[in-house]
Amino acid sequence: MKAQFSLNFRDYNRNQFDFQCLLILICFVFSWLFIYLTTNDELCKAIFIQNSLISTWTIIYSIRIILPHSTKYSFAFMIFQCTVTILNGSAILMMLFYEDFGLCLLLVLSLFLSKSIFIAGPTLCPKTCSFIEWLLISMGCSGFFLSINLHWWSHFEDVINRPIYTFDYVVVCECLLLFGMIVSILQIIPWSTTITTTTQFYISLITIFSSVFLPQAYFFLNQNPFIWLFNYIINKSHRVYLLLFWLITSLFSLLIINLHLKFTKNLNIKHEKTIIRKYFHFLAIIVYTSGILLDTHLLIMCSVAFIVLLLLLECMKIKNIAPFGNIIRNAWNMYENEKDTGSIMVSHLFLIIGLSYPVWLADDNRRLAQLSGIISVGIGDSIASIVGSKIGIHKWPGAKRTLEGSLAGLIAQFNFIACLWYFDIIPYSQYNLFFVSLGLLFTTQIEAFSHDIDNLTLPISLFPFLYACKT
Repeated sequence: MKAQFSLNFRDYNRNQFDFQCLLILICFVFSWLFIYLTTNDELCKAIFIQNSLISTWTIIYSIRIILPHSTKYSFAFMIFQCTVTILNGSAILMMLFYEDFGLCLLLVLSLFLSKSIFIAGPTLCPKTCSFIEWLLISMGCSGFFLSINLHWWSHFEDVINRPIYTFDYVVVCECLLLFGMIVSILQIIPWSTTITTTTQFYISLITIFSSVFLPQAYFFLNQNPFIWLFNYIINKSHRVYLLLFWLITSLFSLLIINLHLKFTKNLNIKHEKTIIRKYFHFLAIIVYTSGILLDTHLLIMCSVAFIVLLLLLECMKIKNIAPFGNIIRNAWNMYENEKDTGSIMVSHLFLIIGLSYPVWLADDNRRLAQLSGIISVGIGDSIASIVGSKIGIHKWPGAKRTLEGSLAGLIAQFNFIACLWYFDIIPYSQYNLFFVSLGLLFTTQIEAFSHDIDNLTLPISLFPFLYACKT
């Protein structure tokens, strides 16, 4: 029975994992490698080591999935697996001898957390994410666990010897994200049979906010987090205007969507959902481009706050929390796509995370890398989808995407970057042109031939190419 289960598990993941997924994983690791080589931040280096250890295990697992099930490869694969295991173990032992014991312990715990999420996620939430998406989620969660613990324990020199420096807005974002994740996890666990789900939700919301978010925020900021946020916004006048601009733009976009639904003559619901989702993509282009060019720190805070809000709204929709559960469900149904087949709708979350991921990783000296999400998802994917659905005729061999859509997306992305070069927002050079062209061609190929590409993975594919550009 165990052998049959293993065979079925491999066959299922073989359908989920392909060569494009392996390329995305390599791009993810290369992104952190570039950051590791260009930064002196100890936290970034620790996360890179963590991702490297996770990736080696995943590559072994991926090769085992892709290779045919035959005894011919058993001995060679066993030797390879033992070699990588020894190398990983040696890396941990070297860190124990030459690095902080506390850092090594957190690293090991984060590795176990990543593997646990990767195994438990598909079981608790089936058909929600693909293989590569669960892998990236597990890496992101374990990296978040490592980050917030290093920020916490670095205040105690007996545990972490090296200082971990960071900005106040970063630890506030971490505290807020931890609050949202704990509340979301508590909705999965039925911790009471006598209290209604609505009451459970609001009790957990208030309890976790007052016992987790507020104490940690006070600890890191040494002041009331609400007073800190107020001073942070009014400290620079452009932040107030930027927030007002985002609010007005969002309301205007909702008005356009309502008018589109009211006056449309096309009864193809699937097509209308696609068009409406692209409205939000174009809204994201405006919000994220203005935020990256004017104030990335404010954009990072708002993106994390919006992700937490979407997590809580998704919990309210699933649990049908009064009085907003049915309202959220009816509103969300209009924006779901064919990939939202599981118990949790993730496409809108992946859109925000995909757009925010480059902004979180790249600093302000690498504007082009920060725009990776906007270029790949906001512009390339949107234009390709619209043109492909309207006039697309010729399909890529063995793929659902059309040549017309891919070409339109490629041209739109390059024109956007050319405008940045023309207005001297991003420095132009032949070196940058080479990496931009290589990155755009690579992401076009990834989007055309992979079956599990979504808003989360396209920015990861483009990011290392744009990060390599000179600033």
